[in-house]
Amino acid sequence: MERKDPVLFVQDTHHIQVVWETNCGTDTKDMIISWYNKEDAHHLRQQQQQQHQVIAPLILDDYHTLYKATIGPLNTTSTFAYRIEYHTRDGSKQTRTLVSDQEFKWHVTGTKEPIRIAAMADNQFGLKSFVTLLRQISRHKAPHYLLHAGDAVQKYSSLRQWQTDFLAPLTYFGLGQRAPMIYAHGNHDHDPRFEYQYTRTSSNKDPWYAFSLANGAIRFCVLDSNLDWKQQDEWLQQELASEESQSAAFRLVVVHVPPFLEYWEPDAWFNLRQSEWGAFVKNRFVPLFEKYNVDLVISGHQHNYERGERNGISYAIIGGAGGDLDFERVVEWGMYEASILDFHYVLLEFEPPNQLHDTWSLSWNTYDLEGHNVDTMTLNSKPSPHNTTLEHPLTLQ
Repeated sequence: MERKDPVLFVQDTHHIQVVWETNCGTDTKDMIISWYNKEDAHHLRQQQQQQHQVIAPLILDDYHTLYKATIGPLNTTSTFAYRIEYHTRDGSKQTRTLVSDQEFKWHVTGTKEPIRIAAMADNQFGLKSFVTLLRQISRHKAPHYLLHAGDAVQKYSSLRQWQTDFLAPLTYFGLGQRAPMIYAHGNHDHDPRFEYQYTRTSSNKDPWYAFSLANGAIRFCVLDSNLDWKQQDEWLQQELASEESQSAAFRLVVVHVPPFLEYWEPDAWFNLRQSEWGAFVKNRFVPLFEKYNVDLVISGHQHNYERGERNGISYAIIGGAGGDLDFERVVEWGMYEASILDFHYVLLEFEPPNQLHDTWSLSWNTYDLEGHNVDTMTLNSKPSPHNTTLEHPLTLQ
């Protein structure tokens, strides 16, 4: 019997990581995860195309046993089914026990359909609002992906919080099992040991990563604002200057701490020096965003909603998924055209080129907990900036 149902996390362009937990007598058993392309018309039998892995348990304590598996490589846009089970043997008789049987859509190659993403951040300790938010999301057309900009729980090491405050609500509405999550760690769900047992673990152990959708048309770069590290700066510059990024129709960055934050608790901001948290995101990352033509930067951390534009880049703060709201302004940047001091979520829809238009477009719609549309934005993809001189990258200090 599962304790925490499987949750899907985007790992890279061709791989999904699946994380789940068991108890009740299955704590020490290997699990088998299998997957196949449901839309592959060339196979004779489903089983011939099915891939599988045997996953050993990671025993956390007497009551928590964790499993992490990677599905992939996924090399085509399709619907993929996955199944988790374990086998037991009683003499000559073998019994299969099903743990989960789900499916998800993956858009790695070209697509004619819009790609839908539901985005949120900072639901920590706000279970009632978070459940209401997810209920509203479930009433829209099902998203293909989820985006979370950090602080899903108040304390990363609390297994109880991961269960009650995050994973159980996602499971109740069937979102975590069918919509791979684009996840950026916040300051509350940062794991100082970098084990990240309940969220995405990269193949190279770096907490920052990038991936593409729709044959490279959409490029996501996910950063870790907990780490003021030169290695991340260097990686970011290489990523944004890369062919994958520069040839994309849209370049999006997800980072928990926003570069241009306006609302916070004044005493903490001015006297406890919390204004210095993540200052490198503004001081060192923004020049790179501007040089390499980033289209949109999505953040959380500030517990309300703001959206605006600065030097050709759209910035959005979406930290209203349940945490106590921020009402006191500590900085005025003069760049935000929309400001909503309330709980909210965002639906992004990427529309591919068609007979009516020859570029990608992004529809951004923000909703409150009653399902009312409270802000909207449309971005059209820019021409590929291949003529921009990239031979002389910025010098990182």
